[in-house]
Amino acid sequence: MKLNPIAIVIFVLFLGLAFANAWVFLNRDWESSFVPTSYATLYYPLDAPTIEKWEVVSRKKIKLHISGLEDTGTWSVTCDGQHPRKVTGADPVIELKEAEQKPHLYTLTNESGAKIQFSVRFFSKEFYQSQGNERGDVYIVKPDVPCGDFSQYRVADWVDDYPYVGEKDLEEVARILREEAGIKPEDSTFVKMEKLTRFLRKKLIDGRGVPHDEARWQNPYLLYQGMASGAGKGWCTQHAQIYVFFANRAGIPTRFVFGSRTEGNSIVYNGHSWAESFIKEQNRWAFVDFTHSIIYVTDKKGIVLNSAELFHLNQHDSFDSTFVRIYRDWEWQKLPVEDTADSLVTVPFNLCNRVVKSEFIPQAIIKFRRPPNVEDVRTNYSDLLQDRTFFFGNLERYFCKPPLAYSFYPTEGARTYLIRRSLLLGMIVMGILFVVAIWKG
Repeated sequence: MKLNPIAIVIFVLFLGLAFANAWVFLNRDWESSFVPTSYATLYYPLDAPTIEKWEVVSRKKIKLHISGLEDTGTWSVTCDGQHPRKVTGADPVIELKEAEQKPHLYTLTNESGAKIQFSVRFFSKEFYQSQGNERGDVYIVKPDVPCGDFSQYRVADWVDDYPYVGEKDLEEVARILREEAGIKPEDSTFVKMEKLTRFLRKKLIDGRGVPHDEARWQNPYLLYQGMASGAGKGWCTQHAQIYVFFANRAGIPTRFVFGSRTEGNSIVYNGHSWAESFIKEQNRWAFVDFTHSIIYVTDKKGIVLNSAELFHLNQHDSFDSTFVRIYRDWEWQKLPVEDTADSLVTVPFNLCNRVVKSEFIPQAIIKFRRPPNVEDVRTNYSDLLQDRTFFFGNLERYFCKPPLAYSFYPTEGARTYLIRRSLLLGMIVMGILFVVAIWKG
């Protein structure tokens, strides 16, 4: 069959774009794939109440536009704890107290237990005019929930359900969690995390070491089996993978987090992997470093701290008011506490924060992986042929689902994904045009 000149040109362009796609894939910089995002996007989930917008209805009435609740229902509203009134829906209108300049505390509570509090100080335009300042009415609001319209994810968006592990193995994991780890559905999130950490630390005591190459594409249950038997070894990445897997199967929403920064894929500034578990009792993500038996870290009020908060505290070595819940096993026998080994203790974080201090440095990029929770392919591209989920998970992440990044430094993710998607789209278009040219030619 003789090709017409147009078809030949299109085919040459198709081959050129295919080559460009392959070259970009094989020569990519590992740090170029991470898309910068905000603290709010990472830590204010769509499941929790958020005030998207405030609206002044009249001088003494403001409207809240609330998101993050499936059923807002009817709200009971009090002002300074008194005079309860009823409002309904996701856009309730709140009548403000008359007094000017003094803050008043408003509390909204609905039938499902959701609660929103905010204070309001009202300054009238007449007040400003009396001070020689021409401006309108001003409402100074201090809410206890996030405010603004920004990108948000549901907690479930971070949770891998691991269908690729297989139904039979998932049933075995459920049995292990129930019968061996002793985790009960009615346990609080904190209790589940404590039981899981103690169980896994005992099981994986002989699993520390340099992993084989196949550890990159193996699913976390296979990693667990190998490391529990002592035949397989793992770094922090494998330990974190296993914790994230078992935690999610135990009903603790947990995501994989890793911090590193490299230059030219060879110079490594830092590198560590850990997890964050969602504490539903506090509506907060908590830093978890299973590799070092750290279950969670809190401030002096008992509020769990996340990775970004510890990252900022580390820049000033400001851990004096932080505490850590830790499983005291072989790694922490020298802690100055009376409890014996194989016990759960709460101690000042300064006593065991050496990894955070060494890894959460200013050069670090903290990266948050979305499901499927498979490792990134690096130089051993033949690994892509080992496992279907590993192949498609990497393909999806490469084109569609970039890991989000939190850092002091800019990252090139937005530009990188624009180039990748443009090259792929161009190749697809040229392929379609070539088929059309052949069909019509």
